[in-house]
Amino acid sequence: MKRQELIDTNPLRLLSPPDGGMVAGRHLALIKGAAGTGKTAILVQIALDKILRGEHVVHIGIDEQLNNIKLWYSQVFAALARQVNLREPAKVEDGIMAHRLLMTFMAENFTALRLAQRLDGLGMHQIALPDCLVIDGLAGQVSRDAHMLTELRSYAKERNITIWLSCLDVTAEAEGAADTVLELTTSSDGLATLAVVRDDADYAEAGAFMTLDPQTLTLCL
Repeated sequence: MKRQELIDTNPLRLLSPPDGGMVAGRHLALIKGAAGTGKTAILVQIALDKILRGEHVVHIGIDEQLNNIKLWYSQVFAALARQVNLREPAKVEDGIMAHRLLMTFMAENFTALRLAQRLDGLGMHQIALPDCLVIDGLAGQVSRDAHMLTELRSYAKERNITIWLSCLDVTAEAEGAADTVLELTTSSDGLATLAVVRDDADYAEAGAFMTLDPQTLTLCL
C-alpha cells in the first residue's frame, strides 16, 4: 500500500475529511478516558495522520523525555504500517517527521500563557506556527480546569490551529469548553473503542465509534 492509501483508509476519516484537516470551526478537541486506556496512543495516531497529510504538528509532552515521545511515534507508526502493509515504511517515516516538532514542559510550569509565548517564539527561529498542537500528560489538570481549556481554545481560534488534549473523567464545565469530545473505553471482555460524545462541527455523529487493536492500541481499519 502507498502512503496516500494509508491516509484515505485511516479510521480517523470518521472525524476528518480526506481532503483536508479538521473541519473549520473545530479548534479544541478532548479525548477522555481512564488511566491506561490508550489515550497517548490515540493522540500520537492523530498527530501522525496530520503529518502524513503534510500538516505541521507540535507535540507537547508534560513531564516526559523527548526520547520516550519519539519511541511512541516509532511504535505507533510501525503498527499502522503493518496493518496496511505499507511500502518502504522506514522511508515514509523518515520523510514525514520533518513536519513534527517535539517540546516538553514540567507540569508545574505549564500554563496556557506560557505555552502561547513559547509557540509564538518559534517565529524567531523562522519556524511557522503548527496546524495542529497535541498536548499529552495533562489529563488530570484538564479534567478539572475549565479556565485553562477556555484559554487554550481562545488561543487556538486566534491562531487558527487545532489543539488535541487528553483528560480523565472531565467535569461538565470543562467538557463544555471543547468543540469536540471523544471517549475511550474498554469493555469487560477487553474490547477498546473510541466513541464520539459530541462534535459541534457536525462532521461526526454522536455515538459513532472506532475500535482499537488490543495489542497496539491503534485504531483498526
